[in-house]
Amino acid sequence: MKNFLLLLILFAAPLTAAKPVEKKLDSISYRSQAGATVALITLSDESVWKWTPDIYSENLLRKWTKGDTIIIQVGNHPGFLLENPSTPHYTPLVALSFSSYPLYPTLKKYDKQSSSIELSDGSQWVLLHSFNKRTLHHWAEEDQIIPVKGTHGNYELINLDIPYENRSQIERCIEVVPHKE
Repeated sequence: MKNFLLLLILFAAPLTAAKPVEKKLDSISYRSQAGATVALITLSDESVWKWTPDIYSENLLRKWTKGDTIIIQVGNHPGFLLENPSTPHYTPLVALSFSSYPLYPTLKKYDKQSSSIELSDGSQWVLLHSFNKRTLHHWAEEDQIIPVKGTHGNYELINLDIPYENRSQIERCIEVVPHKE
C-alpha cells in the first residue's frame, strides 16, 4: 500500500520539476594529464565531469552518444556515478569539475513544519522520508545542491558541500518528491 501511495504522489506531481533533473550527454573528450588519459564528460546543463579510465575500461564509454540520458548518482565512495540507461554495462565513477559547481542551485530555505525545501532556482521539494529531517540539520543555506532523478523512480537532492569523508556522520543525499502547489 505504501508503494502504491508513493507512486500516486510521484505521478500526481507536476512534470515541470522533472526537467531540471534530466541530463543529456553533450560530449566526451579525452586528454592526457600527468601521463594518464582523462575523459571530460559534458552534460546538457554544461557541467563537466572528469573520469580517469584504467587500461581495462578505457573503451567502455565509446558507445555513449550525444543525447543519451544520463543519471547522476551518489555511490558508497568518493565521487559520483554517471549511469547511461541505454548502455547499462558500465557506470563510471567521476568527479565534478570545480568550474561546474556554480551551475547548480543553492539551498534557499527549509520549512521544518511542512518538510519542504526551496532551492535558489525556484524548484520546491518535499522530503520523502521523515528520517531525512535529521540529515537536513547538517545542511546550510547557500549549500550547492544537485537535484537528480533517483534510482527508485523518486528524486534526490545531493549536497555538494558535504564531502565524502563525512558521509558516515552527515548524509549528503536525501530523497524527495516535487512540491505540489
